[in-house]
Amino acid sequence: MALKDMKSLLNGLLHIHRELNSIAEQKTAILKTGDVKALDALMLKENEHVKTLMELEEVRNGTSTLTMSELIEQAVPSEKEQLEALQYELSKEYMLLKERNELNQQLIHQSLQFVNMSLNMFMPEPEKVTYSRPQAKEYAGAGSFSLFDSKA
Repeated sequence: MALKDMKSLLNGLLHIHRELNSIAEQKTAILKTGDVKALDALMLKENEHVKTLMELEEVRNGTSTLTMSELIEQAVPSEKEQLEALQYELSKEYMLLKERNELNQQLIHQSLQFVNMSLNMFMPEPEKVTYSRPQAKEYAGAGSFSLFDSKA
């Protein structure tokens, strides 16, 4: 693949990562407010961007087996600086996206914990599902405990 095409592809990857970072930032705000409808709409938009990102990554993997470092080593000095800047920007955007996604995951986990706690508060204690003899309450004060109720 020509270096010009590779730079164009890397710029596309960088653009998609920036869009995903923007979406992740919006998702954090929505998670804090608890607006489920807005979250659903945003996740649809995010899925479209992820699909585009995967397509670009497939094209990159299919056209070149070189890593970014190898590509930079093979480039002429004027191109090296541009590729190094692209590599830096991509890694920065990737790390930022990773951090935001971890924060959003923690927010979702806390929301689920709150929902579970709320449900547990409103749910009555379940009745015992094991069998007990009706007369067992009369004999409970005697201190005897039997696993089997049989006569030999």
